[in-house]
Amino acid sequence: MSKISNKIRSAAAQLSQMYKPSLALAKSVLIASAAVTLSLMGARQLGILEPIELSAYDQMVRWRPDEKPDSRLLVVGITEADIQKLKQWPISDRKIAEILQKLEKMQPAVIGLDVLRDVPLGDGRQELTKILQKSDRIIGVCLVTDGSPDNPGSPPAPGLPENRVGFADFGVDAGGILRKALLFMKPPTIEGKSSAQKHLCNDDSQVLYSFNLQLALRYLEGQKISPQLAPDQSLWLGKTQLKQLASNDGGYTNTEVRGYQILINYRSRRQVANQVRITDVLEGKVDPNLVKDKIVLIGYTTETVKDFFYTPYSGRQKSNQFMPGIVAHAQVVSQILSAVLDNRPMLWFWPEWAEILWISGWSIVGGTLASRMAHPAKLTVTFGALLSGCCAIGFGIFLLGGWVPVAAPALALILTGGSIVSAERFNKAGYGKAISDRVKQVFKIEIDQAKKEQQVAEITESDFFKELQQKKDKLRISKQETSEKVPSEPQEITATTPELPKAESQTDDYLAQLQEKAKQHKQRAPVTESESSSPTGAIEAGGGASSAETKPDDEFSDLQTKAKQMRQRRGAQKRIKDEKIDSLTDKEDLEGKEE
Repeated sequence: MSKISNKIRSAAAQLSQMYKPSLALAKSVLIASAAVTLSLMGARQLGILEPIELSAYDQMVRWRPDEKPDSRLLVVGITEADIQKLKQWPISDRKIAEILQKLEKMQPAVIGLDVLRDVPLGDGRQELTKILQKSDRIIGVCLVTDGSPDNPGSPPAPGLPENRVGFADFGVDAGGILRKALLFMKPPTIEGKSSAQKHLCNDDSQVLYSFNLQLALRYLEGQKISPQLAPDQSLWLGKTQLKQLASNDGGYTNTEVRGYQILINYRSRRQVANQVRITDVLEGKVDPNLVKDKIVLIGYTTETVKDFFYTPYSGRQKSNQFMPGIVAHAQVVSQILSAVLDNRPMLWFWPEWAEILWISGWSIVGGTLASRMAHPAKLTVTFGALLSGCCAIGFGIFLLGGWVPVAAPALALILTGGSIVSAERFNKAGYGKAISDRVKQVFKIEIDQAKKEQQVAEITESDFFKELQQKKDKLRISKQETSEKVPSEPQEITATTPELPKAESQTDDYLAQLQEKAKQHKQRAPVTESESSSPTGAIEAGGGASSAETKPDDEFSDLQTKAKQMRQRRGAQKRIKDEKIDSLTDKEDLEGKEE
């Protein structure tokens, strides 16, 4: 058993040594990936990446192939050519009434009139009002107030009941690009006092349906499908959920989501449905099969009316940059009908935790490949392929109806790979090791200095040192007394001279003890330093270690200096005494000779 256990330990040690570099590499990649992912998520929360993500979304909309026109819809446009041919601007109420009569004879499912008629225009006001009251196929529009007293909104045409009116407002993103559609909402409260007339679209006491949703619901009534609100306040049409757009869905960050909004899933940039002009209707040139049981939308398609929007299709277009409002409504109506009747997916989004995993996954891939490849050309080609793959996967998911972040994972791939490459080059150049050794050296010197200061404090507070101090004080006092007695009592000098050897012996013992103590501290300092410093640090720190040793030597040299001073002082005093004794002796001899 012991042999087996030894073999297992040996194999484990070999495996540990074998995989130690791989584990260190994986650790560095995971740390870099976590740092980059957290930084990108923070940038997303601040809205820094939103313009890039929306630009990527617009590009994917442009890349996506157009679908064929929706045969359930017909757009009757009022073009610039119609205005010139009819020689009317705006189109009079009588002409609008005539168009509605001709269309109703063709038995459409519903007619949507996206033309404001809140005030009389030309003649034929009574005829138009009578048709609007009589027909139950016509859906009119109004404009919702923005809450300011100077913009109370526009009321619907007279004669239309409230259940056949929808607001024509859209919510546009920054830059004026239309990506979202409002399905229903409560009009905002008008702030302050306003003398404007109260009407349906500035009444904040009720919920209004949008023009496009009203048209879709009227058509679905013929299919026995009615709207339902789930407990979570989500809108269901049959088995299809029109999921409400949240403020952080897709590439959005804290976007405005007033009312009930959905992301527009555009059908086509060129022709969402069959389209004719109003002069074709007036002249009877429209095939009745294009109208019967269809949704007919009437509105301006000329840029003169300013009822047009920038869309994701507007990017890099020199002409046809705008989409008329009536065509935008047709896009939303077709999206709702296709989702309910054709199982065309509504645009969906990942939850936030899935987006974090998506971004961190690309970050780990970038860091791993950057750590495995050393050749710059291969690394560049590989990262180019990975970026293409990231965009291709995001576009493939978009074709399936999902909008996932594209810019964030691409940045995670680049930033993590770049950080790994930079770190490896930094370490190979020796800068990292030099900085690390320098930091270790500084900390080592500070630690050694602190230890030696502590040792000096312990010595000065010891009983032995205090005893030496006391002996030194006694010797100083005895020397002072001796020096005072010498000039005043010269006759006793010979009597006191025999005691000098005793004082000298005490002084010599004191000096010997001080010197011995200094030697002990000198020997202890190199030992402490050699034990605390590593071989690498000792070799590379060289001059720093020697400078660290000189500092404690200066501290302990004070004891030697004091001892030398005391020895010099004792020698000087002895010389003075000898000179005085010699002078006294010479004087006595001289006096004896004179006698």
